[in-house]
Amino acid sequence: MSFLPHVSELTREHIAREFDDLGPDACMTEIVEAMRRDNPELLEMALKCAEDVGEARRVMAGFGMFYRALSFEAAVALGHQTMSALPRVDPQTREQIVLEIDEHGPKAFTLRSMDSLEKSNPELMQIAHQFAARSANYLGVMQGFALLHRSLVVQFRADRSNLH
Repeated sequence: MSFLPHVSELTREHIAREFDDLGPDACMTEIVEAMRRDNPELLEMALKCAEDVGEARRVMAGFGMFYRALSFEAAVALGHQTMSALPRVDPQTREQIVLEIDEHGPKAFTLRSMDSLEKSNPELMQIAHQFAARSANYLGVMQGFALLHRSLVVQFRADRSNLH
């Protein structure tokens, strides 16, 4: 189960309009700057995945839209408009995700993560699927989305357990 904000159809459409109206480059400049400040570990993971898959600029735009949709919903839920409303992924969480991938294999990790995402956040899954479907490496792009989503879920749980 994911404790991340649920992305609505309206939010998905709003973020798509932002990218259309402002252009992907302007949106990505803002998103990358915010991630560099608020979630550098997650940014590094996204950049590496995009580079590994190929079509790095286009794939990063998909990752950026995914992150922006989650950030927007999280900020609305908290009553403010900052990108920092999502959990800040730390190196320990990144290591835990790497162990999960090593234990189950990349394909099983991706399929399990995407199944969870589809059940818990179908509009966010739509964002991931739409970008991956335009790639020659669908599974590789979806693996990147799975990695980002799973990292945020695991970090949220870790942060929440540290509060108790």
